[in-house]
Amino acid sequence: MIVKKTGKRIFGAELNAQEKKALRIELDRQIAEFDRRNQINVEACILWALHELLGFGPKRLRRFYFGFVKYYSALLEYYDMDDDNAFLALRALHAHGIDVEAWHKETEGGHAT
Repeated sequence: MIVKKTGKRIFGAELNAQEKKALRIELDRQIAEFDRRNQINVEACILWALHELLGFGPKRLRRFYFGFVKYYSALLEYYDMDDDNAFLALRALHAHGIDVEAWHKETEGGHAT
């Protein structure tokens, strides 16, 4: 690693390919850990949106929840893989003409305006 600094102040670093790969692996591990700690809040947010926006009741929410948890677990496993490709769900939806990345950009980073 080559550290970039001015005087005593560090303002950046250049990493070689091996260091970049190690950094990405560590960041993915930390993202997965964060997601696991906050999983119940993400799930609750999705369930609340389905209830409020589409009128899902307890029975339908439960059916969705137990199906969704499998996909969410696959996402967490994806973070543990050494794979630079898009997450499987993104590719599968895109194959059906559903471009989640474009929708994400429309909402300025995922926050509806």
